[in-house]
Amino acid sequence: MNEQTSPEAKAAPQPASTYIDAELYTWLDAASEDFRAFDPGRVAEIDGVHSLLASEARALDDQAFGPWLDLYVADCVYWVPSNWPASSAALTVSLEFHDRRRLIDRVDRLGTGLAYSQLPPSRTARVLGMPEIWKHEDGRGHIRARAPFVMGETRAGENRVLSGWNGYVLRQTDEGLRIVVKQVNLIDADEPQGNNSFFL
Repeated sequence: MNEQTSPEAKAAPQPASTYIDAELYTWLDAASEDFRAFDPGRVAEIDGVHSLLASEARALDDQAFGPWLDLYVADCVYWVPSNWPASSAALTVSLEFHDRRRLIDRVDRLGTGLAYSQLPPSRTARVLGMPEIWKHEDGRGHIRARAPFVMGETRAGENRVLSGWNGYVLRQTDEGLRIVVKQVNLIDADEPQGNNSFFL
């Protein structure tokens, strides 16, 4: 077997998942509570946040999953809680809970065009509401944001509407502002879900 066809030559490098630990779960719980807190006095305008969130939504609607994943940092978390309000990701089952390695796996799978649950693929259109944006003094220089959303989906002749709000933790990087955490809070998260095999 030559080098071009060996499994070792074809294997893509995988990022480490060691950052998912008890400390991260505790930090996520605190961020989740912070997303739910209502404090109009802390809201601020921070350059780049609106355009980042709009770009993230547009990339998903266009199924541009590679560019979409580039908007996330290496130690990211994508979380869709299964209850309302969200409770601990460490102690409850989530609809989705992914580190970067798992996101890469899903993007690669969707990219094959052979993902059974997405044959035919969903077409989506997201509308994001005006985000609340604030700096959070967690010693990590993070920015947090919360934005309501409504998303229409059509697939195989069926239409539906999903809605809720997204909580984001953002970080300034050498490449610009990037997403550390995206928490998708569906208003019916605690009800039986349909085919949510696309990214929300």
